[in-house]
Amino acid sequence: MKKIDLHIHTVSTSSDSEFTFSLDTFKRYVKEARLDAVAVTNHNVFDGDQFRLIQQALDALVFPGIEINVEKGHVLIIGSASELEDFESKASLVSQKIANLGGNISVEELKKIYGDISNYLVIPHYDKSPPITGDTLEKLNPYVIAGEVDSAKKFVRAIKDETKLTPVLFSDSRMKADLTKLPTRQTFIDCGTLTLVPFPVSEFRVFHGL
Repeated sequence: MKKIDLHIHTVSTSSDSEFTFSLDTFKRYVKEARLDAVAVTNHNVFDGDQFRLIQQALDALVFPGIEINVEKGHVLIIGSASELEDFESKASLVSQKIANLGGNISVEELKKIYGDISNYLVIPHYDKSPPITGDTLEKLNPYVIAGEVDSAKKFVRAIKDETKLTPVLFSDSRMKADLTKLPTRQTFIDCGTLTLVPFPVSEFRVFHGL
């Protein structure tokens, strides 16, 4: 079993309340939660220099990621640390597009930037606001490996419903200097070595005792 949290914020953006990033908080979270892997997923931006600092400091596998405003919802795109420069350049295009288009890009624009997005982990907000739904979810569906929910109850409902995406529960937390209560929302996956592709998603278990 591996314990993961693939939705963590380290940069304050216009989509967040302002916060000051703390590497010490991030290190404490990884250690006390006993995390095997994390992903840095800021809103529509990727800070490569900060990512490298985090990667060197944490005693866990760290994936580069970004949380993108796609049409009316949010999607996590998570890549491989071995392709960091490529991920950084593509994330820069996302930042430029979002700024120019007033807050969102289309699925078609997402594909144009990332090419074959099956090379990434694609995890939309599912039973979580703002969700990816309808035609947008249909267009993303061939690439989606799981859907993010925001509570243990929603996780349990989704895991019992074969018509729903495989659920994942992540902290969506800001690693800030004044964080007194550490996150408790993580997901277990039943696998051996953690790798990006192919990613073992068939056996997700939530942290809350399941």
